Amino acid sequence: MSAVTIEEKLSALLLAHQKEYLSGETVSREMGVTRSAVWKAVDHLRRQGWEIDSASNRGYCLTKTPDLLTTPVVEHFLAEKRPAPVLCFPELDSTITHGQRMVLEGVENGTVLIADRQTGGLGRMGRGFLSPGGVGIYLSYLLAPGCGGEGLSLLTSCAGLAVCGAITACTGLEPKIKWPNDIILDHRKVCGILTRLVSDGENGSIAWAIIGIGINVGQEDFPPELQDKAISIRMAGKTALRAELAAQLIWRLDEIFAGSEWREGGPGILGELRRLSCTLGQPVLVSSPTREERGTALDLAPDGSLLVRFQDGVRAVGSGEVSVRGLLGYV
Repeated sequence: MSAVTIEEKLSALLLAHQKEYLSGETVSREMGVTRSAVWKAVDHLRRQGWEIDSASNRGYCLTKTPDLLTTPVVEHFLAEKRPAPVLCFPELDSTITHGQRMVLEGVENGTVLIADRQTGGLGRMGRGFLSPGGVGIYLSYLLAPGCGGEGLSLLTSCAGLAVCGAITACTGLEPKIKWPNDIILDHRKVCGILTRLVSDGENGSIAWAIIGIGINVGQEDFPPELQDKAISIRMAGKTALRAELAAQLIWRLDEIFAGSEWREGGPGILGELRRLSCTLGQPVLVSSPTREERGTALDLAPDGSLLVRFQDGVRAVGSGEVSVRGLLGYV
């Protein structure tokens, strides 16, 4: 892991003393660098978008928390220090793809990767995920699940609970979950979740789950082909600091995956998934590579699969594409 830079140390210090003036001498002493190095670091942060005031005989003052996804800013909003790192990048091909490379090289359980921009964002069914810079959160949570594949059926749904809770905490909005992995606001998609599993080469068990989460935060519009399917938090009438929203999400993911209920399909998890579902009770179209069937979504099974009433009876749907009438272009 790379060493902490002077800019990262300075940004953490300014965030800890936001709206207070710190003299150049104090900053220099706290960071163990020269005052010239402090000045250069301040200039660098300002060019990144940090609003730092300076005044003779008073020093430096951070006047506003920047809407940036850097490790010091995200960690500023975390309630406590976590054992695994939060690694932020200006740009990645995909946090999922990068996470796959990292777990093969060795990484701590619970490591979080965040990119300001992705050049190859991944969606379901081989689709891409639009990932422009400065407006979204593109995050992967690297989890060593400690169980076989049969214990992972609720993994993505539980990540959806964390996303909904984080958005509500930061904005007051109340998103819903379209089974199994789309987060919905105002009938459109505000977040997508995609989980990639990495097996152990020796025994074939699941060694890692890479949970990729993309949240639309500050977009003001989308390309024509997505305008009836995608929405952002800003377009829903709210604003959020991306670092604060990311920290809320990380805290909730940590809390969920530190327990065991997500593996067992306990009543608390299933109750929350039912409460937040916008799929249950709705007409649905279930698509697989070989057929399409219409039915009505009834309930969630203990393993997280969707119980659907078809013409020939009720069956559990655990995979495939499920479209809900009135959402994301399905009418």
